[in-house]
Amino acid sequence: MTERALFNRRYTSYTPNGTEVWLINGAGVTTTSVSTQSFTASEDLIQGEVVFVSGVWAVPATAASGASNPEYYPVGLTSEGAFQNATVQVVLDDVAVVSAGNITADSSLVPGELYYLSKYKGEITRFQSASGTIVRASGYGAVITVGTALSTSELQVEIGTPVILTA
Repeated sequence: MTERALFNRRYTSYTPNGTEVWLINGAGVTTTSVSTQSFTASEDLIQGEVVFVSGVWAVPATAASGASNPEYYPVGLTSEGAFQNATVQVVLDDVAVVSAGNITADSSLVPGELYYLSKYKGEITRFQSASGTIVRASGYGAVITVGTALSTSELQVEIGTPVILTA
């Protein structure tokens, strides 16, 4: 059997009667999978902030040009606000509530739209860049999908693999 990981889920393949199939989490859908994880806030965070992890620290992620490579690898969104050095729950693979303060160029989510990591720390945007194009010159160093809006405030978190942009 071969294992693969995609969108924070583990898939295991097996071949019954000569046909390859993939099972989520190795045994079909399970209700015991971890959808949130506790970390320590590296700074004051608000609900729905996109973060990457450095050790035990939840740090705001960004897709801005010149950002360090780890900042391009978000793991999820905060499920609540937290002060610096406090414990914060991070939604890894589930529905997260996003506050208006974490949405670039909009005041609420647009249901059905795909959202990307913004060039502004901890924020998401429904545009692949502020100009609507994927170019390094617009201030973006990477394009990373974060999830799909289910409502004006809820995002189904599905973190994609970063596409690093070069000049």
